[in-house]
Amino acid sequence: MSKNYSNSSFWYDFDDNSNTDIITGEELKPGKDYVKMAATLRAISNFVRIVTGENIPVKYNNNDESFTDGKTVVISGNIKDKDFDPTVGLALHEGSHCLLTDFDVLKKLNLYVVDNFDLDAIASKYGYYESMWDDEKNRYVNTHTINTRQATQHIMDILKQILNYVEDRRIDNYIYKNAPGYQGYYEALYNKYFHSNIIDKALKSNEKTSLDLDSYMFRLINLTNSNRNFNALPDLMKIWKVLDLKNIDRLETTEQALDVAKDVFNIIESNIPKPEKQEKDNGGDNDGDEDTKGSNAGSMGGDPSKELNQDDIDDLAKQIVEDDGSTAQGSTLQSSTGTKIIELSDSQKRSLEKAIDKQKQLLDGDIKKTKVSKKDRNNIQAVQDSGSETKTVGKGTQGRYYATTSKGTDCLVVKTISQSLVDSGVYNTISNNRYWKQESAQNTINTGLKLGTQLGRKLQIRNDERSLKYTRLNRGKIDKRLISSLGYGYQSVFTQVFEEKFKPAVVHISVDASGSMSGDKWSSSQKATVAIAKAASMVQNLDVVISYRSTEEIGSKQVPAIFIAYDSRKDKISKINKLFKYITCPGVTPEGLCFEAIQKEIVESSNGIDSYFINFSDGAPYFENGDICYYGAEAALHTKKQVDNMRAKGIKVLSYFISGAHQYDSDKTMFTSMYGKDSEFVNTNQLTPLAKSLNKMFATI
Repeated sequence: MSKNYSNSSFWYDFDDNSNTDIITGEELKPGKDYVKMAATLRAISNFVRIVTGENIPVKYNNNDESFTDGKTVVISGNIKDKDFDPTVGLALHEGSHCLLTDFDVLKKLNLYVVDNFDLDAIASKYGYYESMWDDEKNRYVNTHTINTRQATQHIMDILKQILNYVEDRRIDNYIYKNAPGYQGYYEALYNKYFHSNIIDKALKSNEKTSLDLDSYMFRLINLTNSNRNFNALPDLMKIWKVLDLKNIDRLETTEQALDVAKDVFNIIESNIPKPEKQEKDNGGDNDGDEDTKGSNAGSMGGDPSKELNQDDIDDLAKQIVEDDGSTAQGSTLQSSTGTKIIELSDSQKRSLEKAIDKQKQLLDGDIKKTKVSKKDRNNIQAVQDSGSETKTVGKGTQGRYYATTSKGTDCLVVKTISQSLVDSGVYNTISNNRYWKQESAQNTINTGLKLGTQLGRKLQIRNDERSLKYTRLNRGKIDKRLISSLGYGYQSVFTQVFEEKFKPAVVHISVDASGSMSGDKWSSSQKATVAIAKAASMVQNLDVVISYRSTEEIGSKQVPAIFIAYDSRKDKISKINKLFKYITCPGVTPEGLCFEAIQKEIVESSNGIDSYFINFSDGAPYFENGDICYYGAEAALHTKKQVDNMRAKGIKVLSYFISGAHQYDSDKTMFTSMYGKDSEFVNTNQLTPLAKSLNKMFATI
């Protein structure tokens, strides 16, 4: 398994959503998996919240906000499986910035530079002078008055890079030590950006050994790599000691990190030679030292005006051993036995520059992240708000055409529907793109609500209460009629009233939303479902949950799907009137697979609550994708098992068979085998039989 997602493999599904057409055998191009994108966002948000202890928002990049602003963590809209762990590590890294970094320090960096650096020396070294127009020379010339703005900016540009490195080490160390369970994600991040093969090779090579800022920054930001070479540039060991990464937790604030960055800057600056004299682009004079050598002079240390020989290198190596107590790691340059220096090819050099650019982007907090469109962002938000998630179901079922047992398949569970989810069009089962059917659907809903009002008057059994009065007791309330008996030594003059009434109850209605339910069967089942929900709202202590079973395409794969469309414990009855017209029946019949997915969502008989499960279906279960072959006797047996599990939990089950004009007797037989004595063949359009059936069920608990 790739090291880049090994930390997440135990909880995250790394299916690339690739799929093959079962008819043509052609590879299908995955569509956008909004469920997975929402799950990813939710998971990373949880990680950031747990690690930081703060509710820091995490969002997909939607307008080139690829950097943390100190308040929000931004992630890429396209996360490859191989990059998942580094992405989590990056999010934790950015979250720790939000928690620990004082961004005001950066805002005041110019003031810090003015107070802590010799601007005159920098201006003199780099020729930063004010200029004026010389009419005789017809060009700008230097006035030999230092340009403090230019000198300050020069220092700030470099100091900020160094500060970013020091601050990153400080905050990453804090999280690494205080949240050890998330260390693997940080290691994946570092492996990607700082421990790649090309970085390892470059550190062992003669690349980036010139006395210039570019070389020092490369060697600096890769000091955590075990292939670091302290001999590559002068005073790298000194920088190493100033950083003191083993004791980086001594730095408690961004200000303290800035002080360390200043010291590192001064070491680097002291080793970078003065630039050669050259004419400025604007025609100004530069009175620099003509004897100064180029930036490539003295590439190995000591006097920057000369090249080091092998004896010099050996002497440096000896100094490092005496200074640090151990030899420098990964250095081929210090060898006196004739070991050749590693040389990078042209292609490797190009790869190195790309790797360095990525390192700089990380330090600057400016990693390029794929944007999501406004539409995608809204869809992801709608899916996230719906509580959509996938659960593995059907493990152990045996396919009809093969003897091996199934490893199961994902089942989509949508925990709530909303207008935004409808408008998104993400799911076929709930969509507003069937305008020609909405008027008819609304009429069906309206009829169901009217029938529900009538049905509510017939469901009297839940409202029935009985009062039993017991008299001549030794305790309770004194019965006034028996007071006279006290004079005769009779003490049993008390009475108590006992009331019997039904416990609170929840009814979970699950409706088959397969294509075979379309037409009259769908209309009748919707009427009955809505009627029961309306009736329940008129009955004391009776709540209703309504869900729909169907199939959906996630990415390019068909999966069973179940939608919890209404829950009276949190939804108003008006939700049915507003949103149920958008519910359709486009899928197949994954029956037991959906039952398995929502076992925990079905209220169990505990804590004084009665639980009922009512099912509307038109026959045999069926579902098939690349993961599972689910129909026939095997599917019926699996469905029966799920129903039996409900009963074992104390749930009363009632299943209505919705028959059509052309219904096979075999379907009825299989229906009875799945639901047994709890299966009924009633006309859901007729209230009296429906009410009798429901009252019978309510009375038996």
